[in-house]
Amino acid sequence: MPAHSPPTQVVIYATTRLRREAWRTLLSGQPGITVAGEAADAARVGALLRPGSPGSVLIDDAGPLPEIARQLKAALPEAGLLFLVPVYDVAGIVELLRAGASGCLSLEDSIADVARAAVAVGRGEIVLPPPVATRTLAALARGDSTAPAGVSGTGLVEPLSERETDVLRLLAQGLTNKDIAQTLMLSVRTVEAHLRSVYGKLAVRSRTEAALWAVRHGYGPRAE
Repeated sequence: MPAHSPPTQVVIYATTRLRREAWRTLLSGQPGITVAGEAADAARVGALLRPGSPGSVLIDDAGPLPEIARQLKAALPEAGLLFLVPVYDVAGIVELLRAGASGCLSLEDSIADVARAAVAVGRGEIVLPPPVATRTLAALARGDSTAPAGVSGTGLVEPLSERETDVLRLLAQGLTNKDIAQTLMLSVRTVEAHLRSVYGKLAVRSRTEAALWAVRHGYGPRAE
């Protein structure tokens, strides 16, 4: 992360006090983030995030997760929503993404992984482990009826460069900007510039739309 970038505000969402306090303790001091508070309802989360800075919500709850995602997305349309799940289930993850989630991690992942994922979703990235990402994106790309609202197929406005193609393929595998940068030996800022160009050439508006375009047009996992 560039030195001048503000830390990502992270709000911990859980209905049990023990989980909220545990995550506050675990995440405090992790690089790149500031724990902005804890909440047990969507209205409270909205009051904790400062406007104008990257923000994400870490959700560790046993409740109906898609409904929680819809409530939080309605209250905080700009915030990234990172869900902790007991197991990786493609159908369940697809439903969460459609409801507004930005990513999922397993409860078995490390605290450092959770912190990095919270930063990534706060910057508008999708966070899914690569094997799950390819299957999830393929499931989403099977038809418009399974795609998130607002995602549609588009034509290629302008040919992609070789490097833009590399970035798009890695994006479709579920890699974050930092992971893409490390894989291609580029800076994160350069990856972000390539992605802006890719979005323009694909005539899409978001990371999810670009990833789904990649799957549908043979740049990523096949929608079998």
